[in-house]
Amino acid sequence: MTDGPVHDVDPEAGPGWRTRVAGVALGGVGVVLAASTVVWPTKVVAVRVPEVGDFTKGYEQLIWSWGREVVYTSDGVLLDAFSGPDPVPRAVLLVVVLLLAAAGLVARLVRGGRPGELASGVGLALALATVAASVVQRLSVDDRTIGLQPGLVVVTTTVGWLEVVSVVLLTAAVAGLVVPVLLPRVAVSVTGTVSGVAARLRQRRALVEATPPIVATLMDPGPAGSGRAPEVGFSDTPFPSGADGGVASPTDTDR
Repeated sequence: MTDGPVHDVDPEAGPGWRTRVAGVALGGVGVVLAASTVVWPTKVVAVRVPEVGDFTKGYEQLIWSWGREVVYTSDGVLLDAFSGPDPVPRAVLLVVVLLLAAAGLVARLVRGGRPGELASGVGLALALATVAASVVQRLSVDDRTIGLQPGLVVVTTTVGWLEVVSVVLLTAAVAGLVVPVLLPRVAVSVTGTVSGVAARLRQRRALVEATPPIVATLMDPGPAGSGRAPEVGFSDTPFPSGADGGVASPTDTDR
């Protein structure tokens, strides 16, 4: 039995075990990376060179993907005068969506078949839509155009880039569920190509492991006055053992 799609044989069977594990692992890593945005900010807006007379001496504004914003002065003092919409509902929505995606992946791994694929597909699609909306909003808004302040710097944090990677992984996981259903021929072709490449790599590795190593041997010089020069070369055949149990050289057999 192959690891590719087998929907034509049994609609409830779903893909093979390895394919299912690979899809769950892909989506799981995407969910974990997206979950990091709940804790850490994805963007920092900082003013390193404040305007003349600015008592804050510059500031740093930390922005989370779900709307939380915290402003510190360059001296590390929290500015609590900032007011904005309550971001807690967005944080709750993000957590709930990621939990649904995780539950769907577990259902696909444990149960498999159409019900598992449906659960994981819905959860991954919701997670992808939520995380992708945050990434698009962050990348499409240029905070430097809001206010013309000298020294304004916009930095995407490491968690912000992990969020982008999460979108890519979630997209690949969703495509792994949708393509075999909508484009079965493409899925079979891709699966066959990947299987062929893997088989060639395994065959090449087995061939390399089966090839014996080449031994380089330095030959002893011939007897004095014989005019024979020492021979250096490669030999796959070991020398016969001498009378003392050692390895006899070609010159020993000629003596």
